[in-house]
Amino acid sequence: MRLLPRRFPPTREGWWFLVSTLLIGAAAVNGGINLLFLVFGMMLFLILASGVMSELGLRHLAVARRPPATIHAGSPYLMGVSVRNDKKRLPTFSLEVEDLIGDKPVDRRCYYLKLPASRMQETAYRHTLYRRGVHQLTGFRISTRFPFGLIRKSRDMDARTELLVYPALVPLPQDLIPTGPAQNGQRVATRPSRSGDFYGLREFREGDDPRDIHWRTSARRGRPFVRECEDDSGRTALVVLEGGSADGDAAFEAAVSMAASIAVALVKRGFQVGLETATTSVVPGHGPNQMAHILKVLALVKAEAATGPRRGGARSQSDATCFRISPGQVTPRVQVDKGDTRNLGRAS
Repeated sequence: MRLLPRRFPPTREGWWFLVSTLLIGAAAVNGGINLLFLVFGMMLFLILASGVMSELGLRHLAVARRPPATIHAGSPYLMGVSVRNDKKRLPTFSLEVEDLIGDKPVDRRCYYLKLPASRMQETAYRHTLYRRGVHQLTGFRISTRFPFGLIRKSRDMDARTELLVYPALVPLPQDLIPTGPAQNGQRVATRPSRSGDFYGLREFREGDDPRDIHWRTSARRGRPFVRECEDDSGRTALVVLEGGSADGDAAFEAAVSMAASIAVALVKRGFQVGLETATTSVVPGHGPNQMAHILKVLALVKAEAATGPRRGGARSQSDATCFRISPGQVTPRVQVDKGDTRNLGRAS
C-alpha cells in the first residue's frame, strides 16, 4: 500500500489559537514582559506537540476494506473497513478513515476512538451508489485531530478496489410473474424426465427406463429402484432486453432495472432463467450463481448495443416464457410471450 504526502491544515479552533499565539508573541516582544514570553512559549509548545503526537498516531497503520457481496444502484450498502495498528507500544487515538473516489472522499467516514498497539478493529459505513456498472475506489484518507484539535493531520493511502454495482431493483406488478407449482419453492409434479432436477427414488415400474435404475439402493433393498426427476416443462423463462439510445438514458436505465427485477423474481420462484441482449446471451439456469451471472451482465450492458436481441444460439426452448423489456416514455414496456420459440444463445 503506497503512502501519499501528508496534509495538516489547522481546524477552525486551530486558526484562532494561531492568531492568539501571534498576538501574544507580538505583545511580548513589544512590551518586553516576561510573563507574556512564558505564555507565548507554552502556546508554541502545544502547536509543536500537536504535530508530533498526530504524526505518531498515523504511523504504521494498515487499512483494508471489506466490500459487500452484492450492491444495487440506489440501495444503501455497508462497506466494512478494518484498521490494524502495527506499532508495538503506542496506541492511536481519534482516527478517522475515509474512502476515496479519485481525490475526493465519500460522504461517510469510519471513526476509531482508540486503537491499541498490535490490535485490529473493524467498523462500517453506509453509502449509496446511484449508477450501475464499475466504480473505482482509489484509496483511503486517514486523519486525526489528536491531541488538542488544533490541526487535522491526514495522509492518503493508495488501495484500489473495483465495485460492481448491479442495476436497481424495482417493484413488479403482482400479475407479471407467472404463478404455479414453482412458486414459493414448491415442487412441480414429477413426470418422466431425464433433464430435470433430482426429486427422489421410487420402485421400478413396467415401462421405466432401465438407465434410471439406482443400483446402490436397489442392491441394498433387494428390489429395483429408479431415480425420479422433476419435469422442467413450463419452468423456463427468457428475459430479453431491447431498445436503448444512449448510455445514461433514463428510459433505458429503467428498462435495465425492470429486466433485473424480473430475472431475480423468476430465479427466486424456482424458474430456470436465461438472458438475451444485443451482444450477450446467458443460457437458462437456476440458483444464486445464475442470478449473479445475469445481474453482472445487466450491470455492464451498454445502451448503444441493446438495439435488438442477439440472434442465433445453441439450443431451442420452445416451452420458454419470454419477457421482452423495452424502454418506454414513462415506464418500461413489458411483453410476455408464452412458449417462445427463440433460440437461446450460448453462455457468455
